[in-house]
Amino acid sequence: MENDLCRVCLKRPEIADERHGRCESCVKAQRIALRFRLGPDATGHGLIVKAGELSPRALKQKWHDTLASFAGTPTVKPHLGLHEVEIVTTKDRIDTIRISQDLAGHLDDVLPLLRTASERTDGAW
Repeated sequence: MENDLCRVCLKRPEIADERHGRCESCVKAQRIALRFRLGPDATGHGLIVKAGELSPRALKQKWHDTLASFAGTPTVKPHLGLHEVEIVTTKDRIDTIRISQDLAGHLDDVLPLLRTASERTDGAW
């Protein structure tokens, strides 16, 4: 556990017992990585957000408008697990969206899936 890297910058060692697994530099800059897991939708042919570190209600209240205006392209990162998506934020803006290697063929689908998830009003995934 001593050699775990910061979940945000993936460079420096994380602070022990830090809630978001961040290093000192990312804590000071208020950078956070919010992770979501995608799964098959009801039809079995597409994907939807099935779980996340934020509730759907919190995602809607805090990040709906920011996700709607985000114009970046997701980047593929090998540290993410199967069907995982990470939104890297600094204060009230989105820096980047990272996706797992298995979603590399779905680059254009990930952002609309996150936007749809941010429109949900459920209390839990």
